[in-house]
Amino acid sequence: MDSTPNNPKLSFIQRYHILLKTHYFLFFSAFGVIFPILSLILRSHGLSNTEISISNIFLPFSVFLTSPLIGFIADKTRRYLLTFNILLIIVTITVTGIFFLPYIKSRHIIGNLHYEKQSEYMLDFCASQEVATKCSSRVECGCSYRAFCKKDDLKFNFIFTMNNYSVKHDLHESERSICDIKYHVPIEKTLLNETLDLQQSVNVKCHIICSIPYFCHGSRYPKQMMYIIFYPILYVLGTNLLSIGNVIGASIGFASLSRADLFGKQRVWGTVGFGITAFAASRIYEYFHSEYVYIIMFDIIAILTIMITSFVPIRPVEMTDNNKKKQKFDLSILISLLKKIDVLVFLSTTFVWGMSFGCMFPYLGLYIDEVAPCHSRSIIGWMLLVSSISEVIAFYFARRVIKFCGINLSSILIFLAFALRFFGYYFIRKPYWYLPVETMHFFNFGILYVLIAERADTIAPPGLSGTLQGIAHGITHGLERLLFLVFGILNMIAAIIYSIYFLLSKKSAGKNMTLSSTNNNVVLEKDEEPLPSIPMITIQDEQ
Repeated sequence: MDSTPNNPKLSFIQRYHILLKTHYFLFFSAFGVIFPILSLILRSHGLSNTEISISNIFLPFSVFLTSPLIGFIADKTRRYLLTFNILLIIVTITVTGIFFLPYIKSRHIIGNLHYEKQSEYMLDFCASQEVATKCSSRVECGCSYRAFCKKDDLKFNFIFTMNNYSVKHDLHESERSICDIKYHVPIEKTLLNETLDLQQSVNVKCHIICSIPYFCHGSRYPKQMMYIIFYPILYVLGTNLLSIGNVIGASIGFASLSRADLFGKQRVWGTVGFGITAFAASRIYEYFHSEYVYIIMFDIIAILTIMITSFVPIRPVEMTDNNKKKQKFDLSILISLLKKIDVLVFLSTTFVWGMSFGCMFPYLGLYIDEVAPCHSRSIIGWMLLVSSISEVIAFYFARRVIKFCGINLSSILIFLAFALRFFGYYFIRKPYWYLPVETMHFFNFGILYVLIAERADTIAPPGLSGTLQGIAHGITHGLERLLFLVFGILNMIAAIIYSIYFLLSKKSAGKNMTLSSTNNNVVLEKDEEPLPSIPMITIQDEQ
């Protein structure tokens, strides 16, 4: 039955695909609540930047390997709704586990307080570089240093500050695994109890802490390695399956719709949900200042998503014998496909785009937390709102942009947009000025998402469009300020190389390349007709 708005036999919910729209809105709302801040949660629970970086190194490889596998299982079993719900249940459990795992426990920093000169004492201690930077940059957030000291039977404590003008430090190479820097912090006598006389005391022991504990810590307690391993495992597993849920969600859309060109009109509601909910979560966090805001919102939205997804209608259509034969997987055809120059260029450009995404998420959030620590979550929320608006606009104009510019020029524009975006992250020092830079998401995701689908459909042999799109997704999704400069240069070089390839291929062909669609048939559900080969997203017709 034709499920279009012009069919009077269908209910309002069926005609306008309300359940499918709600599915995308809720799923990407959950995605927007949790995904941008997961790395910040790992940091706040005591993991170092190195440990977080190692976790993120494994993430794209896990997506690249598991995304095609789970997609293949879903295709073979035709259980798209069940597969999606199982994935989201596992994601909910793993992400919730991250929030409730014990914090990584560390010993206090041990220091020595001694007399230096008249009206001044010196506090010496050995610690990591983060001790001097993390808390001192968060004074506006309420972070402060405090030392608890003991002289004979007398206990006293005082609050002190650390800045580049007063703190002396020496690199401590021999103890680098535990201590990076040996600090010498001047302490004014007015900060101490006036009755104290420390002139004759040479080793007054002090325990140094921060009001935000995970910024100031010494060596870790024993038996913490188990939690240090659990955190990355849960993080990689949850983020990986959340990304794969995006792919299975697309399959649900195609299986539910009577025409593939209706998909974009439903999927765009996911972008709307992502932007609105991510921004709302940042505002709510600013009010409560509790990380549990994120997990409560995520769990509630995830449960609603599972409930709605269970009722999304899948079209049961009889499958012909000819279509069943086309479903058989032929490895030789796939190998021959990967030998084509057009396919190699397509996958290579997709690989560069995927590397760029891997750099932005989650490292961009960590970087913003470094340069604007007291407002990082608020800034991230605003950035996600701007990028989501740009993405929605891109979905509506993508077909026109690609038709006007062509696939090759559109690819070059995507490279240049990535380059401009990374150069902006590198040269702009005030994070609120990142908001105009986020408009590049128009090209970096909206145009890119549609172009990958159309390009895969154009160059793939009959019956392998879906396979090539799956490989491309695995590649695409598959810390510091300097990293943004590197990727900005990389995308600029890629744009130049791709331009040369485009000009050479255009010259050798002797004429302009024209977009031609192959007869790809993708069967999405058992006992159903293959869908026509139509690009993944089309939003020209209003619904």
